Amino acid sequence: MTNEYEKDLYHSLNNIKRQYKDVIILRKIKEFSISETAQILGWTESKVKVYLFRGMKALRKELEKEGYNNETN
Repeated sequence: MTNEYEKDLYHSLNNIKRQYKDVIILRKIKEFSISETAQILGWTESKVKVYLFRGMKALRKELEKEGYNNETN
């Protein structure tokens, strides 16, 4: 991961809903399990799955605004 991409990634994370950001950081960056993430956030495992899906969609949209897309990155 390049420094520029990393900067854009964190900028994009800061532009999505806080709950989406929290679940993405715990699951994708800190690599907690769904069960661990649910316990940390006080959510059900189903809510973690739903918010992770929606959060990743929102993050993709933000990264596209920065000029990234699935084909090139």
